Amino acid sequence: MVDLTEETRLATPQSAAEFSFPISTPYGIQVEFMQRLFETLERGEFGIFESPTGTGKSLSIICGSLTWLAHHHARAPSTTDDNDDDRPSWVRDYERKQRESIADPQALAREKYKKWVQRVRRNESAEQRERKQNARRMGAVRAKACKRGSETESPHDSDDEVVAEYHSGGENDAMGDGEYSESVRKLLKARANNRVVEDSDVDSDEDTDQDAEPEEPSINKIFYASRTHSQLQQFIAEIKRTKFGHATPCVTLGSRMQLCTNDEVRSGCTSSAMLNERCLELQQSGRTKRCGQLPVQRTPMLDLKDHAHTHAMDIEDLVVQARKLSVCAYYGARAAVQQAHVVALPYNMLLSRSAREALGVSLAGSVVIVDEAHNLVDTILATHSALLDVRCVTMLLDLVQRYFKKYWPRLRGSNVVHIRRTIALLRALDKYMRAFGATEDGATPVVVKGVNEFLHDAHADHINVFTIDRYLRESNIGRKLNMFADRQTRSTNDAKRPRAQGAAPQASEIAPASAVAALEAFIAGVGSPDRTGARIVVRNGTHGVELSYVLLDPSEAFGDLRREARAVVLAGGTMTPATDVVEQLLPRFGRLSRDMCSPAELKKLDPDQVQLFSWSHVVSSSHICALVIESGPTNSPLRFAFQDQQNTARIRECGQALAALCNVIPGGIVVFFPSYALLSKMLLVWRENGIIERIARRKPVVTEDAHKDVLSEYVEHVRGQSGGAVLLSVVGGRLSEGINFSDELGRAVVMVGVPFPSLASPELNERLAYYESIGQSAVSTAVGPAPTQQSMGPRSRSLYESLCMRAVNQSIGRAIRHRGDYAAIIFLDARYAEPRIARRLPAWIAGPDQTVSSCKFGPALARISAFFKQDFSV
Repeated sequence: MVDLTEETRLATPQSAAEFSFPISTPYGIQVEFMQRLFETLERGEFGIFESPTGTGKSLSIICGSLTWLAHHHARAPSTTDDNDDDRPSWVRDYERKQRESIADPQALAREKYKKWVQRVRRNESAEQRERKQNARRMGAVRAKACKRGSETESPHDSDDEVVAEYHSGGENDAMGDGEYSESVRKLLKARANNRVVEDSDVDSDEDTDQDAEPEEPSINKIFYASRTHSQLQQFIAEIKRTKFGHATPCVTLGSRMQLCTNDEVRSGCTSSAMLNERCLELQQSGRTKRCGQLPVQRTPMLDLKDHAHTHAMDIEDLVVQARKLSVCAYYGARAAVQQAHVVALPYNMLLSRSAREALGVSLAGSVVIVDEAHNLVDTILATHSALLDVRCVTMLLDLVQRYFKKYWPRLRGSNVVHIRRTIALLRALDKYMRAFGATEDGATPVVVKGVNEFLHDAHADHINVFTIDRYLRESNIGRKLNMFADRQTRSTNDAKRPRAQGAAPQASEIAPASAVAALEAFIAGVGSPDRTGARIVVRNGTHGVELSYVLLDPSEAFGDLRREARAVVLAGGTMTPATDVVEQLLPRFGRLSRDMCSPAELKKLDPDQVQLFSWSHVVSSSHICALVIESGPTNSPLRFAFQDQQNTARIRECGQALAALCNVIPGGIVVFFPSYALLSKMLLVWRENGIIERIARRKPVVTEDAHKDVLSEYVEHVRGQSGGAVLLSVVGGRLSEGINFSDELGRAVVMVGVPFPSLASPELNERLAYYESIGQSAVSTAVGPAPTQQSMGPRSRSLYESLCMRAVNQSIGRAIRHRGDYAAIIFLDARYAEPRIARRLPAWIAGPDQTVSSCKFGPALARISAFFKQDFSV
């Protein structure tokens, strides 16, 4: 929350023109959306904004937030009036700049950085001219140097693989004593600052402080996060439609897999972990070969930054421009963050503190906007969860033991102690997992334990896992292990090593980088000081025994983000119900620590301060026909609870109902099923009874495939001469989110069954039990029996139903994409008429009384037929 007076508070714009909205006649809800967003950002609040898909939400977010940011940057500093002073104008200008520098501490830093950039460009331009004049001589010298380096390099040993001296007392211990040369200290400093390591970082003593790169000051900005790369790309495209696209520095962050411009490195890496390690390895000092996309000269990277600061750039734009300049788009995007006004990034880079720190991203004073935030809680839980299988443990135990055996005489500081601890922990995990795999007889295929209970049962409770986690993060030993494994593989020409008795036969198939990354993620969770909101799930998986670290409580991760940012906005088309989202992110009780918070931070974390805004759809109610069909053509009930999903008579009834609907609904019909299993079961029954053939005579049938893109086939049928098509898809599948079924592509959305999550999932069971315990005198850390729908408490039942209905609302939101659109929303399950379900449907379907019309099949078919006979052009 931000304390503002009447004099300092920005006035809220009153018209679309004041927001620079690109459409002359916006919807009324768009103007109101922008106004409420402007006020939320100005006051530094936490706001949840629900605006149905098709109401222009993205443009409202862009124009509302960027208008506020422009006004915020233009706030006039309080200065004295010099107009009446008879001193020379140049004196007054000088003193004014001095006052502004004092009022704005970053002004001097910006000026210093600007002068450094000018000096670098000037010096490197002179060096470039000199280099061209002496190209032949320098080429000969370079060739001789490379030859000498290749002759002296030992193929059996490498100083690069030896982890630098580590002291757990802190960063200064690892960088402060006189055992390091000046070049090494510069290299370590560059690493600590998350800066690209360039040759200039390890130059000779001729470097001066004047040549050192100053810290580039950051400005307040907007961090926009969404779930997928395509959604970020659409957001940048929308910015380009507005006036802000020509004057707003905007950059998109992505992974190395998306942004790497070194084709030679990319071609040899099959996973993100491998590409990350290969990239970092090429930056090691002393290598004869380095990444060609990170030139010694800084000018090309500065050129990429300048381009990013004058254009709105998505990932494709960054890659294209970086290739033109022969520089790295990944590090170029990171370098452009400080002075960008908008930073677009995927969820995982925003929601993890360690990821933000690695990118050098600070949220202080800035605004965070999370779009498509209906799945924010699930994303936080997934981002901070981890999986470690027995193959990884077997490989890592062997790898770390071989590394330690080779290098222990050369390890300094407390490296020996920490590596021994890591080996002890790996041995304990390996022994526990092998014992579990040997004794598990199918009666208890899954075991769920608290973290402390698991460590005790694995005989690892005497090992300080927190210090191991810190060591893995700070010492970069994971990178050293990967380099060591790669070199040994090359030197032995892929010779097979003897495998320990009982070792998993697939262990050798795991890339070392992937195994190290899995261990680091697992230890980061287990090593967390506060473990009450997490569980360890042990199961026999596809590749042997698996350990899953499962986070149950998202509040700690979100609390970090909320405390740091000025304002946080969650936006989406289906945020209802929002109460359970607020209670999970900012619980009144539970793990979210408030002990060390300032009064201002406590106010930020107060759930009563959350602002909720919701708007109805822009379409007229006459353009929507929402019906619950209770029974089929033969009056057999339509209800597909789990125990009913094997009832072939009901499945036939559902198919006959769908075939009859195809006779009265024009265009495309999108049918959603709760799961792939039920879809397969119904398809089998429908084919055996000739129902699919009957439907296909009217409309071609296209079925979603988890491994194949069928959308283009469906679109081709609908827009052809076939009179439409039927698309059979799954809630939560590839076609249930982010797909636009507007106009004839989605004249009807049909929901078959209610997609409640499976209670067979131990992760879901633990999450529900934990949520039920929040608000009690002591949050439960014990693992209890799996709940049933009948045994759930009120809080867990509410969460369970919300998880289901949020997925339903996403699916039915694929239709009705603009004001002139129209569609029928049909529920083929009587449970949708129950108040507990109907009240969780969007307001534009359920209406103010939170009910949906329900009737038998005959009257329903007549209403739907009459609906499509209307003239919707009026």
